[in-house]
Amino acid sequence: MLMKNKDGFTLLELIIVMALMAILWGIAYAMFYQSRNVFSLSVNKLQMCQDARIAMDGISRDLKGAMLKDKTDFFRSFTKAETTGLSPTPKDDSSILTFLSLTPNGSSTPVTLVTYYLSDADELLRAEYNNTMYIYGTVSSFNPSLSTFYKLAENMAYFNLAYGTGSAWLSSWDSTSGTATISRLPDAVKVTLQVYGTGIGHVLERGTFTTEVMLP
Repeated sequence: MLMKNKDGFTLLELIIVMALMAILWGIAYAMFYQSRNVFSLSVNKLQMCQDARIAMDGISRDLKGAMLKDKTDFFRSFTKAETTGLSPTPKDDSSILTFLSLTPNGSSTPVTLVTYYLSDADELLRAEYNNTMYIYGTVSSFNPSLSTFYKLAENMAYFNLAYGTGSAWLSSWDSTSGTATISRLPDAVKVTLQVYGTGIGHVLERGTFTTEVMLP
């Protein structure tokens, strides 16, 4: 009597094949997940650098155009407690600077009163106001209601300005005081920004960027 060949797998063979497939799928998923994280991290860091570059370029351009018409004119830093009417509200411990700049602004007035500060919404804001009084008169204050506000960058965790005198860095400056600052512009302004990205997993990526701008 002839015996028929029985093709197929035994239960043990099926279990082994399924185990191997599970291992291979696990390895493939781990490699895909890691590649996705590396790509997301690269995109995140690139976005942070772009945000910082845009902010730094704008601030540097305005600072390089800073000017004083008289021996005592407006280049002044503020604290949050000293500001009134700023909306959105400035972030705690953020630098606030108002100054005159000759930066081209597209208007008939060549001089612009510029203000930079970081809002509670982590947005770096630039406010500007153009008026002929800045050409013929002396600036004595900053009125937010007369200014136009622009969002220069977002995802900003920290914004700090330091003012160089050639021998030291000061945390504040007031060209109208006529005392410690000798009623003049600082020699340089150090700008420090901390930008955060979307984060990978539970880690919030942050990057700190610093530049020094020489004033005229």
